[in-house]
Amino acid sequence: MSGPLGGVDPIREYLEARIAEGRMPGAAWWSGSLDGPVSRGGIGSAVLEPRVEDLGYETPFDLASLTKPLSTAVVSVLVEREGRVVLSDAASRWLPELAGGPYASVTLADLGAHRGGLPAWRPIYLGAWDRDGYVERIAKEAPAGPAEATIYSDLAYILLGVAIERAAGETLDALFDRLVAAPLGLGRTGYAARGSGFPDAAATERGNAYERRMAGEPGGSFGWRTGMLRGEVHDGNAWGLGGVAGHAGLFAPVEEVVAIASAVLDPSRLGLGRADSLPWIGPTGPGTRTFGWMPAREADSARGILDPDAVGHFGFTGTSVWIEPRRRAVHVLLTNRVHPAVPAAPFTEVRRGFHPAAVTNRVG
Repeated sequence: MSGPLGGVDPIREYLEARIAEGRMPGAAWWSGSLDGPVSRGGIGSAVLEPRVEDLGYETPFDLASLTKPLSTAVVSVLVEREGRVVLSDAASRWLPELAGGPYASVTLADLGAHRGGLPAWRPIYLGAWDRDGYVERIAKEAPAGPAEATIYSDLAYILLGVAIERAAGETLDALFDRLVAAPLGLGRTGYAARGSGFPDAAATERGNAYERRMAGEPGGSFGWRTGMLRGEVHDGNAWGLGGVAGHAGLFAPVEEVVAIASAVLDPSRLGLGRADSLPWIGPTGPGTRTFGWMPAREADSARGILDPDAVGHFGFTGTSVWIEPRRRAVHVLLTNRVHPAVPAAPFTEVRRGFHPAAVTNRVG
């Protein structure tokens, strides 16, 4: 697709150059407003090993941590609107394993905004094999900081996902299908639960070599995956929960990521009133994050480029989504940058280069 004036598309040019440099095998993108796209496309390769396969605009991706804002945070607000949970309640109401410990007073809203002092990551799967076991293990983790501080945490979203499931009496994937996918007409978005993967997805890592190094000596005898990961969640903690978790597990093509992000801007698409987007777009208490999202001023790849009121999120596999509320704009970049191995170079530079190109294409 060409640029807004019919000339060369700066986004396509930029991403083609990064693929040529070897920063990622392929990419799909969408940039525009609620009125429609200014630029969109898919280029490069979905798979390099064991054979090369082209990446198309409709290729689904492992969204990694985009699961947090696009599924768990949205579903949490929708479940609250159904009257089955109150996000300002202590999480221990639904997670009694937290009672009496350092996280006893942490609310569901705190979990969703990465407050509460929970550590960023632990290999919970080394000692737990189901949801109850995960909660018990996390409840015993020492806090990584004061409760009011913002500490980005996978563990917080694992807890939030389980709490919402218990409150609603439905699994997270079923809640997403009913409350988000069905109203928005999403046909290719969902969790890659065990046995129901996405065989045409962009591949991620060969085994879990990166996470194995993170786990260190305690993971020495663990049964790590060694084959090429395609259509199954890359994240180890999500894999241990059967592919369905609050922090990771969602798969989608770029167009359907845009559909969810657009519903955050226009919650009427989910049967909500305009004010219902406030937990996602605006601050919900102390700290630097909204419920599910981070502000552009906190992100090196967006600060000074996107509007100051923009909110967004990243995924480890090479994904990102940003929303500019004032302009009613959405910018999505999906890549398979961890395929076939996690590169040593950080991806921030590539993401930061994408956003000026998106702004160049932006209308309004």
